[in-house]
Amino acid sequence: MIFLQFGNWCCWQNKNTRSDIIKHMNSSLTDHIRQMLLLGKKIVKTSPLLADEVGTVNVKGDKTIGMDVKIERGLIDYVKQNKLPFNIFSEEIGTVKFHPNPEYLIAFDPLDGSTNYKLGKNLLPYGLLVACYKGLTPKLSDVVAAGAIEHTTNLGWIYDGRVTKTLDGKLVKLDKKWEINKSTPVYLDLYYKKAYAAFSPLPEKVHVRWMGSNIASLIYTLSQVSAVLGAYQMRPEEIGTMVSLIKGAGGVAVDHKGRDLGRQDFSTETTYQILAGNKSVVDFMVSQLG
Repeated sequence: MIFLQFGNWCCWQNKNTRSDIIKHMNSSLTDHIRQMLLLGKKIVKTSPLLADEVGTVNVKGDKTIGMDVKIERGLIDYVKQNKLPFNIFSEEIGTVKFHPNPEYLIAFDPLDGSTNYKLGKNLLPYGLLVACYKGLTPKLSDVVAAGAIEHTTNLGWIYDGRVTKTLDGKLVKLDKKWEINKSTPVYLDLYYKKAYAAFSPLPEKVHVRWMGSNIASLIYTLSQVSAVLGAYQMRPEEIGTMVSLIKGAGGVAVDHKGRDLGRQDFSTETTYQILAGNKSVVDFMVSQLG
């Protein structure tokens, strides 16, 4: 476990430029995001199947299962033990305030794809999403570090405030030239009933798919086996990770009218429309939805 101090920087700051300070801070935050991803992985890999409901309901109204709670507790304990200056927002329990002088907001979904975890026999994708925002009332563009890890494939990515890399340090670049036709794969969140109506203009123009979790859509898009990921109502604990990892890999992230999501405020009370990935395919999909 990494322990990095954020306080008592006066002497260090006197000898370094503001850009050096920001770079060092972002590096420290990125290291913590990495450790949180690996912690989530360890909890999943070393625990029995914890798929039983625990009698509580999360912030989006879904019944919570044991693994949701175990990962969330592990992540919150990590933040507290490292005395990180964070306010915390998690899918399972909402907002947690513990630091006397918070400077960042961290949002995470401890088990995106909990039904896939519960029923999928480790064949259907599920994983952990984390995003750290500068400030306590940020915009989506204020993510300074983020990460995702998918447990059935062991694929993971880190956004360091500038670019997206794999967990082993390889730069990710969304540079595939996609043809746009009815075989072009796009992964769209079809969990909500309204999503079927919203995305109804797209089938047979592109190939609409869905694997039961947004982290599935993310790993396919970052791996370039999908051109675009999309959702009609993406939750606040997911949105920052999606926007930052896709943009950090050279893709775009917009709402269904084509407006840059980075300009939108982050809110724990809001869901977000999103299309993210290859710019040409995103632009085509926006034109069809308009």
